Amino acid sequence: MTKATNVEIYTILGCPYCQKAKALLDQLKIPYEERDLTTHPDRRAFTSKILPGHTSVPLILIHQKPIGGFSELKELHAKGQLESMVFGEES
Repeated sequence: MTKATNVEIYTILGCPYCQKAKALLDQLKIPYEERDLTTHPDRRAFTSKILPGHTSVPLILIHQKPIGGFSELKELHAKGQLESMVFGEES
């Protein structure tokens, strides 16, 4: 049985910020589950429903909580908070 990932990332094909977000997660050895919205009929409404006002990709969730896109992911890492959020060192 494989362990469930704590990170989900909604992406579309050819999105440079999606690629950057996945590259950062890969570099940090943080496993994630990618959800491809390339063919979704209304991905802007879909992402906005998950995180109100967020109508673009990537959309990243940690423990099913939406954190935003690549900028927010990068900021969490810069502040040293990303790994503790992902690996559950919060109480």
